Amino acid sequence: MANTAVVYDRRFGDRELSFEASGALWQASLVMRDRESDSWWSIMTSDAIGGELEGTELVELPISRKATWKEWSSRHPDTLVLSIDGEEHVAENRYDRYFASDGTFRNLEVDDDRLPPKAPIYSFFLAGKPYAAPHAAFEGGRFFALPRGHKLFLYREPGASMFASSRAWLLEPLALSGVDDPQVILRLLDEPGAQSSEEVGGFDTFWYSWVAINQATELLR
Repeated sequence: MANTAVVYDRRFGDRELSFEASGALWQASLVMRDRESDSWWSIMTSDAIGGELEGTELVELPISRKATWKEWSSRHPDTLVLSIDGEEHVAENRYDRYFASDGTFRNLEVDDDRLPPKAPIYSFFLAGKPYAAPHAAFEGGRFFALPRGHKLFLYREPGASMFASSRAWLLEPLALSGVDDPQVILRLLDEPGAQSSEEVGGFDTFWYSWVAINQATELLR
C-alpha cells in the first residue's frame, strides 16, 4: 500500500492484506479497503479508520521514491508497460484542470488558513506527530530546527513539478555542522551508511487535503 513516497507492509499478523480502492473519500482524499478484514484505510494516515482493524497502524517499509519514466527506464530498460486496448497513455488527463486551478476538490473548505488551500507541501509524521512544509520553503535544500536539538534537512529540486518527490532526513544535533552547501549535504546523506541521519518517509500533496485530516499539523516555514 503506497502513500506516494511512503510504502506500508501488507503483512498483518499471519495475514497478508490485499488493498483496493474502496470508492469512498474522506475529506477529498482516497480511502482504501482490504479484502481480508474489510477495514478502511485513509491514504492521509497510517492506520485503519473503520472495520475490523480500526485503529491498527501499518508498518512503514524502507524509503521508496517516485521516479520519472526517463529515470526508471534508464535503470530498468526491460520494464514492461501496461497497455489498455493498445493505448499506454491518455492525451487528455481529466485531472489537468484540477491541478491547474486554485480550487479544491468539490470545493472542500478548511478552517486552517496558514497556507493557501492548494499550496503544495511535503507532509510526514515524526513520533506520531504530523508535520508539513511548503515546497517554496525548501527548494534547493534547507535545515529546520526540531525539538531536543534535532534538525531536519528537506530537499527539493528547484523548479521541480508537483509530481516530483521531496526528500527529508532527520539529523542528530551535531550532524553536518558547518556544512551549508545543499549539494554537498545531499551527496553526504546519500552515501551508504551515512552517520547520524535517518531518511524520513512522507509525501507531496496539497495543504488542504492534508490539514483537513491532520488538524494538529506543525507547519515548518
